[in-house]
Amino acid sequence: MDDIKFQVGREIIMQFNRRHALLGAAALGALGIAHPLAAQPAPPPQRGANPPRFLRIRHGDMEVTTLLDGAMAGTNAGIQNFFPDSRPEEIAPLRARAFAIDTGLHQPVGAYLVHTGRNLVMIDCGGHSSFIPTTGGTLDALRAAGYAPEQVDTVLLTHIHPEHALGLSYDGSTRNFPNAEVVVTQIDHQFWTDPAMESRVPQGQRFIEAGRRAIRPYGGRIRTVEMRQDLEVVPGIFLDPAPGHTPGHVSFRLTSQNQSMLIWGDIAHQIVIQLARPRWRVGVDVDGAMGVESRLRTLDMLASTGMLMGGVHVPWPGFGRVIRDGEGFLYVPRPQQFA
Repeated sequence: MDDIKFQVGREIIMQFNRRHALLGAAALGALGIAHPLAAQPAPPPQRGANPPRFLRIRHGDMEVTTLLDGAMAGTNAGIQNFFPDSRPEEIAPLRARAFAIDTGLHQPVGAYLVHTGRNLVMIDCGGHSSFIPTTGGTLDALRAAGYAPEQVDTVLLTHIHPEHALGLSYDGSTRNFPNAEVVVTQIDHQFWTDPAMESRVPQGQRFIEAGRRAIRPYGGRIRTVEMRQDLEVVPGIFLDPAPGHTPGHVSFRLTSQNQSMLIWGDIAHQIVIQLARPRWRVGVDVDGAMGVESRLRTLDMLASTGMLMGGVHVPWPGFGRVIRDGEGFLYVPRPQQFA
């Protein structure tokens, strides 16, 4: 009997404690105070890496798709070498204006897929993680956009730098675009393949080897072209010379239904800084003065015409326009359109 009384009494005490705990929690909740014994919500599960990214727009009869390959990161120690004409007191407010990452110079890496109606064309094709660990997503983005690498019939290279060309071949033997012809200016092709030119490459032997590895498997499928203004390299796509970054560096102009769009390679890496200070030389240019001339000519043309543009290191999603801003320029992203 004593055991029964004890069990009944214990149950009454437990019910009393539970009731008062619930009442206390409700009272604290009404006051906006978390009860110390209240269960905390579990954090949402981590989802891992972002999916491949692409954005498709219409340009006359053409369809143009940006493909996000990844990003590049530099260090603060490298800023002076990258912008040899800059001074810390000048570049600091420009970096703040760009909401720059504190640890250095960072920029996206992208590529462009152009469906002309007759051809499926890549303009540059990204890099690879074996050279820059945070690049190499172009093929995944291409597939996510609904295309296969085998469907690409032409790859146009603005120049043979690794983050622009290694998407052709990561290992120097596999053709990632097995049915494509590779088009590059004769000047740039010679610059990267002639041993006599090696001493002129600011980035050194590692860049040279990576560039050669990218184009090696294509052999007889490489078409070198004259670096000539308005040369039509594919129906509807025209060449715009922009030497300086490399001797054969170019942009490409897409023309359809009296509309034009310019896709540049490395007219600018740091879009906010270089448009505000277009006369600053770039330390990784083969010819810094010529690079400034090409940048000024390109930016002036874009600002004068209001032409839509894109570029490999232009902030995602990679379409915008250039307008004048005092002695420099500003980049205005194209509003995303849903219809």
